[in-house]
Amino acid sequence: MVPLKHVHHLKAKSYHINRFGEVSTPFLFWYMQEIAWEHAHKLGFGFEHLKEDQLFWVLSRLLVKIDHRPRWTDEFTLETWSRGTDGFFAYRDYRFLDQNGNEFIKATSSWLVLDLESRRIQRLSQFKNFPVYQESVLGNNAGKVDTPETLGDLSFFPVLFNEIDINQHFNTGRYLERINNSYSFDFHENHTLSELEVNFIKEGMADDSLAVCQQRLSEGEHLCSVIRQRDGSELIKARLVWEQKKKI
Repeated sequence: MVPLKHVHHLKAKSYHINRFGEVSTPFLFWYMQEIAWEHAHKLGFGFEHLKEDQLFWVLSRLLVKIDHRPRWTDEFTLETWSRGTDGFFAYRDYRFLDQNGNEFIKATSSWLVLDLESRRIQRLSQFKNFPVYQESVLGNNAGKVDTPETLGDLSFFPVLFNEIDINQHFNTGRYLERINNSYSFDFHENHTLSELEVNFIKEGMADDSLAVCQQRLSEGEHLCSVIRQRDGSELIKARLVWEQKKKI
């Protein structure tokens, strides 16, 4: 019988970290993406299982709350479990724990299943033995993010080769990388991300050019989106909560 909770024991590698010696935001996401795919496969709902029926998973929403990040060489545990479905969304939660079992990051995600040809959303009632719906570790699901106001001209850059994933779409974690890189060195020097809420809306392709739009609602709360040049579509929207770094 497959355990309802799936666990990875991880170590922060040199290629996972940012210039401050902490695991970067995209790598936090990729940890969660990888364990989600692995657990779904063990439960019988993985990439290969869905492909047989011309279906595939897409991540729709994500909400992450960060107390602190693992540092280079830190060992830690990532737990995930499926929270069932309300019909269209399948929900999955995550907890990052240090070696003493203390939680330092928690997250909830909402996934959809699409038809490979029509791109239509599929009802998840077709899956037998899917876990029963239960409440999130955060007490709520990731919600809808507002669209940021476009202030001034946008700078569009082409999609790069290593930004395309196995589904031939712009890799989900690369959106977060582009948003992260839209902030200056000075901003990152003085701020740390404590909360991230993302809506993944449309698929980016290899021939796209993309820009990051950023609106600062307050010093600590920002809205960002990634916009496609050829049609002006928002591919993702994100709400970011930043805190001032404590001076040592």
